[in-house]
Amino acid sequence: MMRRKNGNKRYFTRMGTRKKVHTFVRVKPTDDFAHEMIKYGDDNKSIDIHLKKDTRRGVVNNQQTDWSFKLDGVLHNASQDLVYETVAKDVVAQALDGYNGNLVN
Repeated sequence: MMRRKNGNKRYFTRMGTRKKVHTFVRVKPTDDFAHEMIKYGDDNKSIDIHLKKDTRRGVVNNQQTDWSFKLDGVLHNASQDLVYETVAKDVVAQALDGYNGNLVN
């Protein structure tokens, strides 16, 4: 809600824009990065992770081995500047205008 003044009267109006939570993942490969465990979608908006079953847990186990995530973007091996431009720039600008914003690392 936003308070507006009209002469001596005060009234409240609803903000007309509805925003959604955006999700991005940044993948920074290291020397021992498990390339065979992660597959990226062609659209750069999905990521699949596959872990091998732990054979020490026995033949029958219910260990989860596959995860799939659909996101607003996957930043693979991206620079800090690209991450800021893609993810944080609008959130920071809106926070400076008085809106709530949150970035989680």
